[in-house]
Amino acid sequence: MTTRGRITDAQSTREAAHAAVEYDRWFASTAPRAAFFRWLMSQPAQLLTNGPALRLPSSLRLDAATRMLDIGCGRGALLRALDDQLHFDTPPVGVDFSRAALALAARGAPVTAPRLVGGSASALPFRDGAFTLVTCGYLAKHLADDELLPLFAETRRVLAPGGLAVVWEFGPSGDRRLDAWNSRVLSVTSRAPRLRSSATLRRVAAEAGFEFTRDANLRPFLLPPIARASVLVGRPPEGWRERQSPAP
Repeated sequence: MTTRGRITDAQSTREAAHAAVEYDRWFASTAPRAAFFRWLMSQPAQLLTNGPALRLPSSLRLDAATRMLDIGCGRGALLRALDDQLHFDTPPVGVDFSRAALALAARGAPVTAPRLVGGSASALPFRDGAFTLVTCGYLAKHLADDELLPLFAETRRVLAPGGLAVVWEFGPSGDRRLDAWNSRVLSVTSRAPRLRSSATLRRVAAEAGFEFTRDANLRPFLLPPIARASVLVGRPPEGWRERQSPAP
């Protein structure tokens, strides 16, 4: 690894550590705004905060054989909601840098609980091609520009050939004053939230090597009432390139 690469990795680790500290502080806060946002991360609130993501089983034609990873899983609510629909053959996996989030996710877990792992989105602790579905919601706003590419690169690495990933985040509205207000609202969980468009997410995904990228068109999200950006990306199945080549 080059010196520049080591410096970038160190900076990414520091940024992730800062984000984890912010989340741990936020989970322990008794402030009304913090309590409200913690509720938004709960399973009962998923229809409001992640309604379009709950339709992924039908829109992506998922089944029980799906091997799912949720990056930045928080309380694990999305994992459980999709498991309730599909009854995964293999327990879904959630990874989060925040110990407080993982502790809350594990609290009161049923027998068929998801597997919860501590780790960084820029260095996922999983083997290559381990999952057929990766989801990542509301994490990108915490990442600096030089950290977003490693997120997509790691997502691609852990995806099996033919696998799909869906990333969504709060996005820009097109109005500078409204975006400033939205950033202030989101600052309860992030010191400097970064609002990126779906086009930006697609561009970075392509830079990370994804052959397939498109706007996921996830909508409508009901709470909080802030615009979202989303992207659907995928790895081609084995032999795809050969099948695209013209016959001699």
